[in-house]
Amino acid sequence: MNRFFVKHEFMLMRKSKKNNMFIVFLAALVFSYCFIVLPNQETIDTIDVDELKVLVSDTKASQESREARGATGIIQFIGMSAYAQDEYKNKVRNAMVHAFENEEYTRYLRFKILNIDSMAFIEDKTLFPKSPFPHKDRSNLLQQMNLRYDSYLTSDLPVSNEIIEQKTALQVLSNLLLSPMIYLIFFCAIYFGSDVLVRDRKNPTVLQGIPLSWYRLINLKTFVAFSYTMLVLLALFIAGMTALTFQNGFGYFDIQIPVLVPGSEVDFMDSEMISIGKFLLLAIGFIPILVYLFIRLNMVLSLVLKNEWLVLLVSSLILFSERLYFTRTLRDIFGVEISHFPQTYFEFGKVITGAKNFLVNLETITYSKGYLLFIISIVIIEFLLVLIARIVNKQRFYQTN
Repeated sequence: MNRFFVKHEFMLMRKSKKNNMFIVFLAALVFSYCFIVLPNQETIDTIDVDELKVLVSDTKASQESREARGATGIIQFIGMSAYAQDEYKNKVRNAMVHAFENEEYTRYLRFKILNIDSMAFIEDKTLFPKSPFPHKDRSNLLQQMNLRYDSYLTSDLPVSNEIIEQKTALQVLSNLLLSPMIYLIFFCAIYFGSDVLVRDRKNPTVLQGIPLSWYRLINLKTFVAFSYTMLVLLALFIAGMTALTFQNGFGYFDIQIPVLVPGSEVDFMDSEMISIGKFLLLAIGFIPILVYLFIRLNMVLSLVLKNEWLVLLVSSLILFSERLYFTRTLRDIFGVEISHFPQTYFEFGKVITGAKNFLVNLETITYSKGYLLFIISIVIIEFLLVLIARIVNKQRFYQTN
């Protein structure tokens, strides 16, 4: 009976127009990102060769004008030669262009590091324009960029432009797990699980005749919703990684990424490097836990609300609740430290890299504490589900008047 019921429920989810339309939307989103957004995406790692060539040409013309005027000496006010500095920078930029065009990416990266103007980078107002501490954010970004570049040069891995621009499949995946896109993963669980219990109220006589206890029926529906959600996410993951690998290569698990760790001084954080493999291992472990948590939460809400759209709305509000109150300098809510709220750990990628702690300066926001809070949350939800399932029994739930 259990196997028959699971098969029946899975077929209902597979044939659901609501689910299929959402899957089509998700697939379109994945392929649009892979084939349209990512190829045209420019970041701090991107080089515009044509723009750099123009800069080299303009600087060369300016240098020739200085030579003709004899303005190549030291400026007494600053004690340095602007001509010599510009000449050095122009040679570096010119070498960058030639190395890039010749696909000598290790050599190109060495010159790219030399071309970084730290002061100009930190004063670039286009970076973190809404940050409460933009200089601190820019300094941190500059440090992390330099650490990444140094790790590429010191590792035994072949350096490519795709690796430098973080466009290989593994690098894109790790960056997506650091972005708000992770909310879409858990919204899938909420969306697919919002109606698995409530839809039966349309056919109460059929389900009431099934020789399964009420709690076992809820558990089997949870298993089906969880399995279905994970299979959809896995299929989208494989499709996206295949498309990215076809375009930019798969990447390497040994590629290093910077993470922030508590420093030796108060309100200060140091940087260290971990492999993408380790980051993904820690990050992906959160996904099944949170998918299960939201599906069980949907079961509780279904028993109470008895309406799939209300279940979808309330679960979504819980999922996005942190976005309503969180700021990068907020440490507590009503005297309770934010590290004690499960919502703080929904962006688990930022928790692992320490980005969640940056500016907040709380050493208590850790991925191990996130796991613990999610397990406690699941235990609480399970207790509520058992309690409410006894109050709202099968007969009462299917009663339509």
